[in-house]
Amino acid sequence: MVSFVSVFPPYRGGIATFSDYLYRNLKDITQVEAFNFSHLYPSLLFPGKTQFDTTKMDSDYAQRVLHAWNPFNWKKAAEQILSPNPDQVIFSYWHPFFAPAFLKVIGHIQEKASATSIHILAHNVMPHENFPFGETLSGKLLNKADSVILLSQKSLEEASALDLNINISVLFHPVYEQSFPSDSKQELRKKYGFSQEDFIPLFFGLIRPYKGLDLFIEALNTLDLNMNNIKPLIAGEFYTEKEPLISNIREDHKEDYTIIDRFVSDHEMAELFTLSDILVMPYRSATQSGILANAINFHLPSIVTDLKGLTEHVEHKKNSWIISQNNTSELAEAIISLKNSALRSALKEALIPLKEELSWHSFSQQLLSEISKEKP
Repeated sequence: MVSFVSVFPPYRGGIATFSDYLYRNLKDITQVEAFNFSHLYPSLLFPGKTQFDTTKMDSDYAQRVLHAWNPFNWKKAAEQILSPNPDQVIFSYWHPFFAPAFLKVIGHIQEKASATSIHILAHNVMPHENFPFGETLSGKLLNKADSVILLSQKSLEEASALDLNINISVLFHPVYEQSFPSDSKQELRKKYGFSQEDFIPLFFGLIRPYKGLDLFIEALNTLDLNMNNIKPLIAGEFYTEKEPLISNIREDHKEDYTIIDRFVSDHEMAELFTLSDILVMPYRSATQSGILANAINFHLPSIVTDLKGLTEHVEHKKNSWIISQNNTSELAEAIISLKNSALRSALKEALIPLKEELSWHSFSQQLLSEISKEKP
């Protein structure tokens, strides 16, 4: 029996989506109970418009038990997590903000049920942005577990720097298995106001400084968008100041851009990935990426920065295009190169076996094998 503690729908975002997929796949092979947060981020610390995906408000399979910043809740939450008498408890971890709550909950579990093994599935060992005492909090929490499961070699590098004294295993970020939209690419382009001749590079996801939207714009500024029929599409809520970024767009380019400044639902995401020609990810840092996993699912060729967290499972000019960090001239050249439809078709074909290799079924089986090992 497994108790799985994470953020789940109706909370929104990549970790909630990942947890939803993992819970549903684990449920097919073992007994598992899901435990969600009752309160996730305080409003003052959350830069977005809402923490919830309004299309998933009926998602109630995960019990909402854990208040992230109320210490008077943590003992009760631990008791609820132990209520199914689990053999293992998995905690999803991605930010030091949650370390104090997890530390206390784990402490209560270990005090009350010492035979229960504790496992931390760490999406990030360290956050993308600086956080006070982040390294100390992460190290203390991870050392509290019986094992830590990571999703990339980049995370392993970060964990190694913390001098952890626990069993660490590295799996992978599975490819999301969402169905293609019922509408065709042609119909979707008409729906969103694009022509069939347009070449659409997509920049997708919450807009944060480390994702390099400024680099995308700077690269496009060096190109003749009109002559090349390039229509950039930016989709995602801005978690940084929008105006300084948008003001960098060349004046004669502004009418060529489509900007969707809000949270994008899974349904709409599938449509945008289907109507676009390439995904552009000029990230400055990465541990792994659910957005890249979505691109693989929809057979969308991607331009990615040469970062371990992005390139572990993709190959340059075989199933993706890899560029140097902070190199806008390489990015511009890659965008022009991928206007070649035959080249894009070859990349798409090569994504099909990769999608099978990085399946949720395989990931879930491997994860269950790791957490089922006897405690040392």
